[in-house]
Amino acid sequence: MLLNHHILAKIATDEILSKFKKTEWKCVNGLGQNFYRVGTSADFPSPDAAFYDPENKITVFFEFKPPTETKRGILTGVGQSIAYLNNSDISYLISPIFLENYRIGEYLTDLYANHITAIVPIGLILYDNNNPTKMVLAHNVNELKIKVKKNSIAKEERFWAKHIDLPIPLFHLILHYYYLSSIKQIEEDPFSKCWLECMISPTVLDDFKPTIIKDISGKPIITVGGKKEIKYLEKNIPKLKGSNLAEKRNDLKQMINTQYTGDNYYNSVKKNLISFVRNMHMIDSENRLTESGFKLYHLGLVNGPTSKIFFDYFTKELLTIGHHLDLILDFDALRQKEPSANVNHILTKMEIEYENKGYIKRNPNRKNAEESKVGFLKYEKILWKALGLIDSKFAIQWKKITEICSLSDI
Repeated sequence: MLLNHHILAKIATDEILSKFKKTEWKCVNGLGQNFYRVGTSADFPSPDAAFYDPENKITVFFEFKPPTETKRGILTGVGQSIAYLNNSDISYLISPIFLENYRIGEYLTDLYANHITAIVPIGLILYDNNNPTKMVLAHNVNELKIKVKKNSIAKEERFWAKHIDLPIPLFHLILHYYYLSSIKQIEEDPFSKCWLECMISPTVLDDFKPTIIKDISGKPIITVGGKKEIKYLEKNIPKLKGSNLAEKRNDLKQMINTQYTGDNYYNSVKKNLISFVRNMHMIDSENRLTESGFKLYHLGLVNGPTSKIFFDYFTKELLTIGHHLDLILDFDALRQKEPSANVNHILTKMEIEYENKGYIKRNPNRKNAEESKVGFLKYEKILWKALGLIDSKFAIQWKKITEICSLSDI
């Protein structure tokens, strides 16, 4: 059920974005061509997909309902669309035309036409039950009054949980500190506390030696690729260029300073790791552990952060909430077209296609496919291998993915 819902929602929202980009559909005031897909927040309520127009600073949320939904569930979707307006400018409900033998599409079209006024900027999209790419814009948004909103979307981030070499036991360790914050055992920023207590040595400014990071059970944390123990500052300390010990110490002190407001090593690490944790919906925009975050943390606490059950449920959240299943589907589709092509060639092509389709914001400075050193999804594919989602030849392990997505809720 979860897998079907996720795939159908992806197919539908991909088609909707395509229609806006090609101007087959136009949102209010002719908007649509500048839309690109962005991530969604863990804040309640959270939509199935989101688009953003950086030029006009317009955010659009989408609520997708599958053909297996109930009538009550469809009406709940109407309410969700309205509730999304706290954090978006526009929202759309995506509904099937039929629920079994009931013409829910006709009912919704009448409801929106007669009772949804211009004051409420919500629209309705109906799709063919047998083909979610066949759809109609049954009710559009014709007027928009922009108000200042508590906007919880990071506009420049990817729509998926971008992974930057974060071992899963370290992911759990970070959740541990957010849990300690939630029960008021620590008052400072949870990540900075984790950084100072676990990720760097307390004597590093004296001996200039990195520390081995250990999980909550005291075991050393291994890199995602499984090749060595992870140590922050391992490559940075030898590069310190101070002419004397005091200068080197000052340089290192600035690198690890959790209070530094500019660009330093600590802030770079924090941005990468916390962005992933947040896009996995483990913490919300207020830096609070979410319900999903608490459940996954507790599962790792009870069974261990290297246990199979913890890894399996982490993988389920990664594929669905983290939208890595979307990436895998698109990667596999391109490989099917060019089965003998080099993987880096496929990833380069995928990045270009994502920019063209509006799945990521276009980078005007990106080198062309022939010149670029392919780094697109570099860490994602390492993670997929480690989790058994792809094999050594990059073949998708669909049996494993299906089994993971079929797991019961925590």
